Formats: sequence, C-alpha cells, structure tokens
Amino acid sequence: MFDVIIIGGGLSGLAAAVQLSKDGAKVAIFEQAPRLGGRCYSYIDEKTGDVVDNGQHVLAGAYHNLLKYLDAIGTRHFLKNETSLSLLFHHPVKGRAKFELSSLPKPFHIVMGMLKYKLLSFQDRQKLLKVGLVLNGWNNELEKKLSTMTVDEWLVDMRQSEEARKNLWHPIAISIMNESPAKASAFLLARSLRATFLGQKSDSAILISTVGQSELYVNEAVNLLKIRGAKIFTSTEIEGIELLNGKAVGVRLKEHKLVKAKSIISTVPPYALRKIIPHSYKTEKPFCDLGRYEASPIISINLWFDSEFMDFDYIGLIDKNLQWIFNRRRLMNESKSGSYITTVISGAHKYIETSKEKLLDCAIAEIHEVFPNSRKAKLTSSIIIKEKRATFSATNIYERYRPGAETPIGNFYLAGDWTDTGLPATIEGAVVSGFHAAKLVT
Repeated sequence: MFDVIIIGGGLSGLAAAVQLSKDGAKVAIFEQAPRLGGRCYSYIDEKTGDVVDNGQHVLAGAYHNLLKYLDAIGTRHFLKNETSLSLLFHHPVKGRAKFELSSLPKPFHIVMGMLKYKLLSFQDRQKLLKVGLVLNGWNNELEKKLSTMTVDEWLVDMRQSEEARKNLWHPIAISIMNESPAKASAFLLARSLRATFLGQKSDSAILISTVGQSELYVNEAVNLLKIRGAKIFTSTEIEGIELLNGKAVGVRLKEHKLVKAKSIISTVPPYALRKIIPHSYKTEKPFCDLGRYEASPIISINLWFDSEFMDFDYIGLIDKNLQWIFNRRRLMNESKSGSYITTVISGAHKYIETSKEKLLDCAIAEIHEVFPNSRKAKLTSSIIIKEKRATFSATNIYERYRPGAETPIGNFYLAGDWTDTGLPATIEGAVVSGFHAAKLVT
C-alpha cells in the first residue's frame, strides 16, 4: 500500500514525487520506459564521447516552478545564467543583429531593446511597442479576444508588418509554442510573453544548461527520491486503474497484479491515458476529449566537425529551414577540439517524414550559408533525433479541452504539460502541473 502512485516518470511525475516525498508521503513511480525523464533525457554518444540531448532546451528566468524543482534536487547551479535576454539573429540579406534588453529599469529595458533592433525599419520598431502596451494592459476582455485568435491573426491585429513578424515574432513564437504561428494560440503566446518581459526583470534572463538533460532534471531527483524511501519501477506498464465505489484504489499491472494506493496521479499523455481509463468513465469529461489531442514534432540535428567556426553560444536563423543553432562546446564549457553544434526545427510537421539524409544535407547547406568558414571544416559525425510527439499542438481549439487536475474518479488526478496549466508545452508547464496535482493530493 502506497500513499500515492504516480503513473509516468517524466518531469511532471518527478516534480509531483519530489514534492510529495518532501511531505513524508510514501510514493511509487511506475514508468513504462527503461528510464525516467520522459522526453527530457540525454545519453553519451559512443563515437564522440559527447553528451547528446533529446532536444536543446532554452529556459527563462520566469520559469519559477522549474527553478524551485531544480533547487529541491540540487542542480540549479548547472544553469548558465545570462542576466538579461539577448537573442542573436542571422538574416540572409541584412546579416546579424541582436534583440536584447538594456540595463535600464523596466519597462524601459524592453522599450530600448525594441527600438534598437536593427533588422527592422524604425517605423516597425516603433510598432513593436504596441504589443508591449497591450500586454501591460492585460484584462479579461483581452483574454477573451486572444482566445479566439491565432498568433498570426493577433500580430496582424497589432499592426505588426510582415517584416516584423518574419524577423522577430515568428522565431520567438515558434520556439515558445512549438507550432506554426498560423495555428498556434495567441492567448498562450501572449501570456508567455507577458510573464517573461513584464514580470520581474530577472524573468527575462536566458538560462541554458551546462550539462545533459538527464543530469539536470533526472539523476539527482532519483537519488533524492530513493533517500526519501520512494519506490521507482521502470519498464513497468500500467494496464488499468482499479476502482472501488467510484474511487481509485490502485493500479493493475500485467497478469492482473494489483498495487494499492490512497491516491493516484497520472502524468502520461492523452493517448496513453485513454488506454488505462476504466471503460465506464471513457464517455465522461475530461476523458471523452482525450482524442482531441494532436502532437507537434521537433527535430534536433547534432553535428560534429573537425574544426571550430562558431564563436558564440547560439543564433536564430531567419528565412531558413533550421531555426536555431547552438554551440554545444561553449554552452557546456568544454575545451575539446573540433566543433559540436546542435540545430533545431520546432513545429516540424512538414519535415518529420523527410529522410535523415536530406535533413543532414539541408542542415549542412544552411550552416555553410550562415558560417562561410564552415566550408573548410569536415563533418566527422552526425545524429538526427525526430521527436514526433514532442509536445501537444498548442491551438485555440485544443486549449478549450485541456483538463484540470481533478477528475470524476475520486482520488485520481491528472498532470502533464498538456493539462490546463495556462502555459504552452514548456518545461515550466510540466513542473507546474506536477506541483499542483501533489498539492491536491495532500
């Protein structure tokens, strides 16, 4: 008998387990995969000896719950903290330019950042300020309006020119939302922008890990949970929820083995949750809406060259297939010879079925265009990771159906970045949901 069973060992499940075990609860985690971390994991590549992440994460100072989680497991010191936001972009015609916040007090730090962004005309830079003014005047009427608009529709409504959308808003929006601006929810993007730029000044800081994702998010959490007496079962599939008088009393494993608990938190995605919900509840909300979930993919392309040609941490690309290039050697403070870079394609619907050979050719061609010196470097290794179900597709339609943590089944709760966190599919959203479910249990 456990106090709480957590189904799924991703970040939502780990966050819930860390919080509950802190309060003395007897916790068990059941994870179908052979490892914890869900979509956040890393491994050592045998050929190069380097750490490879499932996908490159860029975090923000506004991720307060994530930082609380990292403090709890003792890994926050692995984050490289840039005290203010500074995004370098490459334009195929205009070259490089930075969008960065100044050292002035808020809100003047963002005003000056907008006015100095050289990839836009001065008139377009002035129009950027309208977005800030609208977000600063947040109210229920604005929420209602945004909930019916896509990102592109909102930006047009804000009189942001095509150049402003292409050269600033779209790269930021796709990174945050992992979805095309033509489909993504304006409401979720606006909330994220407001939290990052109009909160505390430290909220706009960029945070990037200097270690692999497993080391940042998972390993120390597992160690802490074991010290607190939590039980962790990997490679273990849950086949169903056991009910008694409308309340969850345990989970069924293979061969009908029953493990009992006072409460259960499911952190698995909708397509996995549908399989374990008791048949009598599948037509009730929120379970009847689980089929509305749609996924949005991410592709990560890891490349090794025999010489270095990138002398900064990362750069965003405009009018390219690749969206961001990260210098892993610099980010992880490594002095190894050669170059190790990671490129990212978010919201990669039209690329996900492209062969890895074509993706590799495309990536190298665009890297040569952005870094002409790279033509002299020899490619020595590559790894391409396609995550077809990287996140939920953050559209306004799906936003209406995102469930809360409580369910019609007694003692049975939901968590996961896809639940109603008020955030896009971010690491922060995953941790928020885990903490919230843990609070309801206690």
